[in-house]
Amino acid sequence: MDKKQFIEYVEARYGFEEGVAETMVDVFADSLQDLISAGYSVNIDEIGEFQTTPLFPNGFDHKNNAALAKLVKQNRVIFKPSEKLMQGVA
Repeated sequence: MDKKQFIEYVEARYGFEEGVAETMVDVFADSLQDLISAGYSVNIDEIGEFQTTPLFPNGFDHKNNAALAKLVKQNRVIFKPSEKLMQGVA
């Protein structure tokens, strides 16, 4: 399901006027991206936890290689689903 289909689902499921669901999805996505980019973990009980962690948590000896030095500074996003979400899937 892509974003447009998800928005249409939310509008139909909850009876939101056209555009309201899109705004809600955009606000959620933008806020989540802002917070994760700033290094925050975000835990939503019904969904799960989004957090960032360094790609190389123990560092990496890049021996003055600029490309590797840049890579070592990168983070990855980890999603840990909540028990409630998993119950709905299982």
